[in-house]
Formats: sequence, C-alpha cells, structure tokens
Amino acid sequence: KAVVSTQSTGTQLLNPPFQFPAAVSDSNSPIFGRSDMTPERVGEMRKRLKEVMNHQLKSTEEIKRKAATEKKETVKRECEMIARGKTEVREESYKRYQMREAQKNDLTKSWAAQNELKLARELDELKHRKKNGMLLLEQCDRYKRCRQCQKCCDNTGSTNIWKESRFIPGCRLIV
Repeated sequence: KAVVSTQSTGTQLLNPPFQFPAAVSDSNSPIFGRSDMTPERVGEMRKRLKEVMNHQLKSTEEIKRKAATEKKETVKRECEMIARGKTEVREESYKRYQMREAQKNDLTKSWAAQNELKLARELDELKHRKKNGMLLLEQCDRYKRCRQCQKCCDNTGSTNIWKESRFIPGCRLIV
C-alpha cells in the first residue's frame, strides 16, 4: 500500500492537474455565446416573454375576479343570514308576547272566577248567619258522641293509652 501511494504522489507531481487561465481576458470579443444572440432567437425570446407576461396577467386577473366573486357571495350569504336571524328574533319575540298575553288573560279569567266564587261563599255565609239556627260547632257541643261512628264530637287531643303504660322493646305486651 505504501508503494502505491508513493507512486501516485509521484505521478501527481510529474503531471499537475489542469489550471484555469488567469482572470485577465486576452481577447476583445466575447468568448462564450457568440452565436447565441441571433435576431431570430431574440425575436423568439421576446415573443416567449410576451406570452409568459400575458399568461401571468390573465392568471392574476382571474385570481382577482375569483376573489371578488367569492367576497360578493360571502357578503350576500352573510346578509341573508342576518336577515334570517332578524326574522327569527322577531317571530320569537312575537311568540313570547302571545304567550305572555295568553297567560295574562288566563290569570285574569281565573282571578275573576275565584273572586266570583269567594263572593258567592261570602253571600252564602251571610245568609246562614242571618238565620236563627245554630252553627256546626254549637251543634257539636250539644252531643257527646256521633251516632254513626261513635266518635267523640269534641276533639280534645286525649288518647286511649294510659299514662302509666310503657312499651318494653322485644316484648309483645304493653305494661
């Protein structure tokens, strides 16, 4: 391996790689592209550039037109949504108003009916008071027990269980 590397180094020293010429130009005319810029080629390039420019202008105009139509459509949709929202709010408020009015009318009717019933009861009570009969409590004082159920008419809160009786837990008897 060492022999091969020394041989390659020697050949590189004997045959150095190609060097680029100095940066100083030695000719007055251009070196590269002498035959590139012919009048036909210049005309073709101008024509191609005009086509590219026209295509770019058309595409930008189309993009602008699409953006404008999309904006108009979004504005139109938003206006429709706002109008729909307004009508829904109006309808909802009208329904609430109708419900409140119906509740108010129902309440006034029920209050009037209750007032009529109250007045009728008061008139009936006045008729009974004007009679020379006895009231129900006064009639209960006259009788000791009811004939149907044999209950005492005056409820004094007394019980049947004696005070001396006691309940013993676990036993069936009351002592």
